[in-house]
Amino acid sequence: MESLALMAGRPRKAEPEVALAAAMSAFWEKGYEGTSMSDLTEATGLHKASLYKTFGDKHQLFVSALKLYFSKTAQAQKVSRSGEDSPIKAIKKSVTSTIDQCAEGKGCLAVNSLIEVAPFDPEIDRILKQFRQRLENQLARLVEEAKERQQIPASINTNEAVRLITVFLHGLSANMAAGMKVSKARTLLHDQLDLVLLPKKKFKRT
Repeated sequence: MESLALMAGRPRKAEPEVALAAAMSAFWEKGYEGTSMSDLTEATGLHKASLYKTFGDKHQLFVSALKLYFSKTAQAQKVSRSGEDSPIKAIKKSVTSTIDQCAEGKGCLAVNSLIEVAPFDPEIDRILKQFRQRLENQLARLVEEAKERQQIPASINTNEAVRLITVFLHGLSANMAAGMKVSKARTLLHDQLDLVLLPKKKFKRT
């Protein structure tokens, strides 16, 4: 599936869904506070009056853009693990797709919003918590299935493993916002997954 980071390069059209994707990219690039209405009209190709008529005010547009980001990310996760019978491989594919939706120099819109907006905006905080809960529930189901199939030790604490994975995802996103390459983030993520889920695995020293 096409990365969210590539959506910004598409030619703009008048359709609301395309304008929303362009607005999402603008918020992702500059943050909520750093994105002006002028930035949004330039990104979407819509006049200010058309923006208000179609999406409401800036806050409502940001909420819609954030929900679009979550929808695209969830779809990418679903596609990545489609047809995968092994739960441990499904975990790796799902979280890898999450990293792939981030962008070098921009990180993840969800994590950026968690830092910048959520502490001061109850609605955004609620939306972000709902998305995180869905991700954690999905990972927990896969971890439990991996334990049942004896792919990982039964002694692993599912909730603790999921918490460590999501915290590490957030940390990688922050580092990608600072310029970390996707390839480096992938390598670190896979190593961390092995440490969390396969603690007795032997690693070669480099």
